[in-house]
Amino acid sequence: MRNFETYKIVSAKSDEVRVIFENLPSGEYALTVFHDENNNGKMDSNFLGIPKEGTGFSNDASALFGPPSWAKAKFTWNGESKPHIIQLKYF
Repeated sequence: MRNFETYKIVSAKSDEVRVIFENLPSGEYALTVFHDENNNGKMDSNFLGIPKEGTGFSNDASALFGPPSWAKAKFTWNGESKPHIIQLKYF
């Protein structure tokens, strides 16, 4: 298994943001999204580790204590164009 990591930073100009990753090799992936409300380059959390900013994961995988498992968030990419809609959750 080969690890492949990439990221994009985009400005949200509306309630809906579209991000396109090009030239990804086929394989299993998982997406993590967060709303950097104060633009400090990191996801802020409170003293218990609960996010102060919106977060979301592929497959709308939920998590109680930390990020969801790989098994819950993963999907297979084979070069076909299929949108992944992620709803951000705010706590």
